[in-house]
Amino acid sequence: MKKLRKNFSLYCLFFIIGANLPSYSQGHYPGGYFNPNDYFVPPPGIILPVYYVYNNFNYYNNNGDKSDIIESGSSNTDTELNIEQNVKTNSFVLMMLYGGKKKIGEFQWGFMVIPTVNNPSSTIALNYYSTQTGNGTVSFNNKTWGFGDLYIQPIWLSLVKKDWSFAMSYGVWLPTGKYKYNDIDNVGLGYYSHNFRVASRYKPNSNIGITGAITYETNQIQKDSDFKEAPHLTFDYGACYTWLLGHEVGLYGNYTTQLEEDKNNPNLYSKDQAWNVGAYGSYWLKPGKIGVLSRISQNFGEKNRYGGFTFTVGLNFLFLNQ
Repeated sequence: MKKLRKNFSLYCLFFIIGANLPSYSQGHYPGGYFNPNDYFVPPPGIILPVYYVYNNFNYYNNNGDKSDIIESGSSNTDTELNIEQNVKTNSFVLMMLYGGKKKIGEFQWGFMVIPTVNNPSSTIALNYYSTQTGNGTVSFNNKTWGFGDLYIQPIWLSLVKKDWSFAMSYGVWLPTGKYKYNDIDNVGLGYYSHNFRVASRYKPNSNIGITGAITYETNQIQKDSDFKEAPHLTFDYGACYTWLLGHEVGLYGNYTTQLEEDKNNPNLYSKDQAWNVGAYGSYWLKPGKIGVLSRISQNFGEKNRYGGFTFTVGLNFLFLNQ
């Protein structure tokens, strides 16, 4: 029982990398993907999570106001594009996470692979709107489903001490989702994104954990264009309480900001940003084997992006080494 408690108090194991995937961000990583314990390599074995994610978002302009107008144009002309600003999205996220059995020196190691199935997200809607020219009303109404962009995290290391833990990782988003310039049927973003992350966690006792993480995302040129999304920096933070068998409740949040101007963007001038707060709970139906999870979150302080309410529910299947 002590070993079981130790494993589950160190690792909630309810990875939410797809909880907002892809959601209100410009770029692939909007923050808020993880519960507080989930930045760290899991115990040795394989974890197979399956999640359903629902987003209900509105567009917010440079003043942070809900708007039906995206300001667009170029350095010489200005255009206001009227849009249908409410975007509802649905996603199914299938994942595989692996924790290595043997350490590399003092470091635990692992990797993750995340394929997604989704309909066009609010990010894709904003990308579609921003490629339009001229005045008028454009409605984004598409029910297409397909495989989205794929996330692979081949480098993932954790160092666990008595009260403190540290983690570092590198992951890349592959543009596997269907993408065609100026197409309403897109389910991918059409470019590679590279995520570099460091995280730390403080545990004053075996039940309570306080976590912070910083993610730097840089992007490559978008397919069929010379557009390049600017880098983003995301600060994630959270706290949780874990019971004996790993049942857990917690709070989490994040702040995402654009660091530079987009390159060769003919439409959107201003940088984007958003805050996010959320809560979650997890329950082990069969400890060490199968569990359920639910999450809710809400954005605020959005500028030049979509934001709103997110609901997630899912299952985790664990195949841990004994």
